[in-house]
Amino acid sequence: GGDIVLSYRSKKLYLWGVYSLGKVTRWNGFEFYAPVFDRRHNINVVSNYTFGDELQLELSGRWNLGTGFPFTQTQGFYPQVDFGAGAGTDYINQGGELGVLFADFNKGRLPTYHRLDLALRYRKEWNNDRSMDINFSITNAYDRRNIFYFDRIRYTRVDQLPILPALGLVLHF
Repeated sequence: GGDIVLSYRSKKLYLWGVYSLGKVTRWNGFEFYAPVFDRRHNINVVSNYTFGDELQLELSGRWNLGTGFPFTQTQGFYPQVDFGAGAGTDYINQGGELGVLFADFNKGRLPTYHRLDLALRYRKEWNNDRSMDINFSITNAYDRRNIFYFDRIRYTRVDQLPILPALGLVLHF
């Protein structure tokens, strides 16, 4: 794999971006496979802009895009009956647990992930050793549905964080 990094800095503006290309494989003694952290393409863009009469305001953002991680797909389901009682097990009336038949190991890919986080910070300084920051941030600013995992038994998709605003106050003394 490899990375390409670009950056720019001035008194008020900072921009940084990186594109990463990677391919990770593992050998389990039988076959090569893509482990769960194999992400082929990844892009990060970070920016900070400082403004105001005394440069007391800072607007920042981070955008990330990554292609999907590998996962093992579901091929089917079957009733998993407990034969703990041996030949006398009542397998007709026993409900059993739901078993999962898996397809080839890590041959599927999750959907592409992307997210934008934004933040605004106001800083008030009283002297060299006392100041206050008021922070407002929005995680996942455009409310992208990014998959966290898939619940195979309930057959439902579980997503990561929705749009999430936050407000904070920090005192330095």
